[in-house]
Amino acid sequence: MLKKVNRLKKRYQFSYVYKAGQHFSGRAMVLYATTSKTKDIKVGFAVTKKIGHATKRNLVRRRLREIVKKQLPNLKQNYNIIVVAKDGITDFEFSYLESEFVG
Repeated sequence: MLKKVNRLKKRYQFSYVYKAGQHFSGRAMVLYATTSKTKDIKVGFAVTKKIGHATKRNLVRRRLREIVKKQLPNLKQNYNIIVVAKDGITDFEFSYLESEFVG
């Protein structure tokens, strides 16, 4: 689990990142990023019902959280990031998801 200071939780935070941020698309996920007023990096996750039932969505969310948790020291500070899972993300292995997030 990410620390509280590293989580995006409020609707207005997500809306701001979607509107003001740049997006980077891959085969399994889309990243939205924008600068933040705080010095901490904040990350939010969006996993829609297109992915599947609750167990699949929770699996994807856990995988994405673990990837971000590992890469948190390597990410630039003062950023808000949203990781949006694409349909078919469950077909990819953890190692591929990790390499896509990093690269």
